[in-house]
This record gives sequence, structure tokens and C-alpha cells, in this order.
Amino acid sequence: MTDPATHPASQPSAQPTTADVSGLHAFVTGGAGALGRATATHLVQLGYTVHLADIDEAAVTRVAEEFAATGGRVHAYVCDVSDPESVNDAAQAVVHQVSVDAGTIDLVVNNAGTTHVDDLLNVTFKTWRRVMSVNADGVFLVGQAFSRLMVSQPVNPVTGRRGMVVNVGSVAAEVGRPPRAAYGASKALVKHLTMTQALALAEHQVAACLLVPGEVIDGMLTDIYERTAAVAGRDVGDLIREAEMQLPRQQFQTPDEIGQRIAFLASSPGMTLNGTTLWCDSRLTSF
Repeated sequence: MTDPATHPASQPSAQPTTADVSGLHAFVTGGAGALGRATATHLVQLGYTVHLADIDEAAVTRVAEEFAATGGRVHAYVCDVSDPESVNDAAQAVVHQVSVDAGTIDLVVNNAGTTHVDDLLNVTFKTWRRVMSVNADGVFLVGQAFSRLMVSQPVNPVTGRRGMVVNVGSVAAEVGRPPRAAYGASKALVKHLTMTQALALAEHQVAACLLVPGEVIDGMLTDIYERTAAVAGRDVGDLIREAEMQLPRQQFQTPDEIGQRIAFLASSPGMTLNGTTLWCDSRLTSF
């Protein structure tokens, strides 16, 4: 039996404890949403060139243009993470752009996601598959496509490895929530897949980590509460305030907070991590 302490996935990279990460490249899915934008903001501040992907081409292009207007190096790509061909096309487009800069693909952030609110007895298989295809299949497809590219790259002297995958999970993987059965199940799969990626890719000097947010107030969560309020015949504002009061710090997290945590994993202090779950759920799972 392998001693966990000597397993390659447990071994830190050989890079220095501090390093300048400017000039590195990151691929971020769900780039047109609030969390994707916040992640890009913090990565650009670190000096990354960010490759934002989203199924909404107009929206992600607009986000990239906003960054460009302030000097941020951000490129936009249309990508349906649930479609293998679309993912492979995006990967090749990113490879081309990175080669122009004589760089490497150093970070992949699987952030794209969707959800659905419905009683467990009423969820259709079509809806179940839609949530799974984006949240679970998408993480697998993007992770596999870009990991194949990263393992063939030389070790980056700045990071001491060939690349890193960060998967955005959820506390929904840890607790049962009947109105969001498909979402919770999809995020549980992401949790397990991340552990497998960390072990399988370690020998290739590619790392994988899981970031677990709590309740983040963004477009998707607002939509969840709007749908829940409609089903319950409640005022959505009252429902949101009641939900916040049940949280440990009595307020939702913001996309900016989560973007900061992803940037930590992409920064010099986060470079030695592999197989790590970074909890940023405001102690929600302590209850």
C-alpha cells in the first residue's frame, strides 16, 4: 500500500516560495458571468493573460473588450463546455494564441455552471442531463482537453510544474437540498473528479485543486431564489433576507471574494498545492 506522505500528489513543486507570475496564461470557463469576470479581474492583477470562454459569445466578447479598454490582456472564446467538439476547438484556439506569446497554458479554471430548482419528484431527465452536462461533463471535458495539452508542455520555470486545474465546486455537494438535487449531485461528481485528477496528473507535474464556495450572490443564485419564491408564492426579497440571516455571517458571499481565492491558488503561495480543497464557504458547512 502506498504511503500517502510519499505519493507524488503529496509532493510539493520545486519552485521558490515567492515568484513573479506575470506573463502566465489562464483559461477560465463561464467567463461572461459574475464569477468568471471576478476571477479574470484578480488574475489580470497578478499579471496573467486570461482566456475567457463562455457559451454566450456576445457577452464574453464584451467582457474581454472591457478589460482591454483598461489594459488587461484578456481574450474571448465561444465554448459550450458540454460539447466535446466545442471544447476541443476552444483548446486549439487558446493554444494558437498562447503560442503567439511564446507562453504555456498554466492554469485552467472550470467555473461554468448551471442549476435548476424543482421538487425532486418533478425533475425531468432532460433537466437532470442539462445540469449534469454543464456542471459535470463540462469539468471532465475541459479538464481532459487542457490536461492533455499541459502534460506535453515543458515545466514552467516560474511555477515548477506543467500546469494546474482549479475546479469550482459547491457546498451543495456536502448537504442534501431537495429543490436542487441535480446541482448537488453534479458538484459531488466534481469533488470526486478533482481528487482523481490530482492523483492521475501528479506524475506529469500537473496539479488539480477544488475550490468550494458557499452561497455566492450572483445571477445564478438570484435566479434560484426567484424560482423558489415563485413556487412558494413568496416575495423574493424576503426570501433572500431570510436566507442570509441563516448564514454564519448573515450575508452572502460576493463573486469578488471567490475570485480572490482562485487568484490565491494561481499565485506564488498556491503553487505548491495539489489535491487541495480550499473551503471558502463562510463556515456554512460548520452548521
